[in-house]
Amino acid sequence: MKITVTNTALLNAGDAAIMAGTDAILRDIFGSGIRVELRDQQAEDSRAAYGDYRVEETLYGALESLPDDTRRPGLVRLMTAAALWRTPLGNLARRLVPPRVRAVMDGYAESDLIVSAGGTYLVPHYRIRPKLLELLAARLMRRPYVLFTQSLGPFPRDRILLRAIFAGAHAVLVRDSRSVEHLLDLGVRGDRIAICADAAFALAGRPTPVPEARNKLRVGISVRDWPHGGSDADGAMQNYVSAVAKLVRHLTEGSGAEVTFVSTCQGAGSYWTDDSAVADRVVAEIGQEIADRVQVDRSFRSPQQLMDHLAGYDMYVSTRMHGAILALCAGVPVLPIAYEFKTNELFKRLGMEEIVQDLTSISGTTLCRTCRMILDNRAAYRERIREILPDLRESAYAAGQAVAIGLERNR
Repeated sequence: MKITVTNTALLNAGDAAIMAGTDAILRDIFGSGIRVELRDQQAEDSRAAYGDYRVEETLYGALESLPDDTRRPGLVRLMTAAALWRTPLGNLARRLVPPRVRAVMDGYAESDLIVSAGGTYLVPHYRIRPKLLELLAARLMRRPYVLFTQSLGPFPRDRILLRAIFAGAHAVLVRDSRSVEHLLDLGVRGDRIAICADAAFALAGRPTPVPEARNKLRVGISVRDWPHGGSDADGAMQNYVSAVAKLVRHLTEGSGAEVTFVSTCQGAGSYWTDDSAVADRVVAEIGQEIADRVQVDRSFRSPQQLMDHLAGYDMYVSTRMHGAILALCAGVPVLPIAYEFKTNELFKRLGMEEIVQDLTSISGTTLCRTCRMILDNRAAYRERIREILPDLRESAYAAGQAVAIGLERNR
């Protein structure tokens, strides 16, 4: 059985964690002998970073390689070719597209299942059409496809296209009830939708032992750029940077803590963003005397390497949701800063919604107070994490059964 996972972004360690979990889930339900091929937005660099995966370019990536003046006609030809690919006119269809596009379509055509990777990309502030192109081609080529566990919507635009793509999916897996509401509002049938925990929770193993007491607290922090903060995005971003700077001062001066900025998006030069740039903004604001006691980690890490690293902290203040998930998988208490509803929904599921901070309206005072509360009660938070991790892991693996049911229902 060949399974193609498309729309991956392995240079983001959070997305790589989703992929690692997805691979484990698919092998659990379909057997260890399946062949898994990835279609990534930065295939060459992702292949170099993760040699264990077979990584090729996406259909959109191949289409983008065409000269500008042929790209739009190329899209029309591509859709026509996709519709004819598995018909008696298949040989004609192959001649409609250039070799690079043809290679991707051949890969899709020979797939027994196409999986659109989990994550958060079908949301209003991102370009969704490049992602939808892969699924539209799958539908036109009559290949079974599913959308793996993600948060999505709302959908103010492209509703006809989205409705057609969701209608053709054998299963749509989501992480939260908000996403279900957005799908139902679009007219997606409820029997195609399943709620499961994020695929990265499949990486959770045995609960980690509580670390031995040490003289200094160790706190990790992840930050990120967020240009979607409403009418005054720059002001909201500066307020966020200042709030985190206040927290760093509180931790270093008030608790003598060791603070390290470390995130899922760093150290991959060709990736579109690097969170250490925002960490540098925070450090520049806290003053040189304190800055000398703060580290900005710039290393690229795989999901397992990052999880192992995070296990050494007493607490992790995480703006990146998958940084939070990997810390939780390592048994570490998390103070989440939410920039999308996915983080609020995750911590509501964990029964910890009261600790979530909103990036666009964050208060440094409240952030410090919540941080102190978690640190003072970190043993209880660790115990709570140990209790809930097995259920989250089981829920993540339930995605495999949902996919299998969807395939069987549509045979």
